[in-house]
Amino acid sequence: MPKFLDIHPTMPDMPPEVMQGIKAKVEAGQRDEFGVKGLNMFVAQDVTYCYTEAADASAVHKTHEKMGLTLGAGDVKEVQSLL
Repeated sequence: MPKFLDIHPTMPDMPPEVMQGIKAKVEAGQRDEFGVKGLNMFVAQDVTYCYTEAADASAVHKTHEKMGLTLGAGDVKEVQSLL
């Protein structure tokens, strides 16, 4: 299954319970309704990087759109591990 890294502004007004829900899904390895499985999230100042597994970049876009985040065309990149 392809893996993706996306970048977007950190959502400062995200309620803590929503963030806890995202964290719980990632820890449980659950896929969402678009087939996206969160693998990890990284926050650097005001930017968030999401590392996910999905059939394609479109699914990653849909997952973020459901949370109110529109990603640009170049914001989602398919990545491959070197290790």
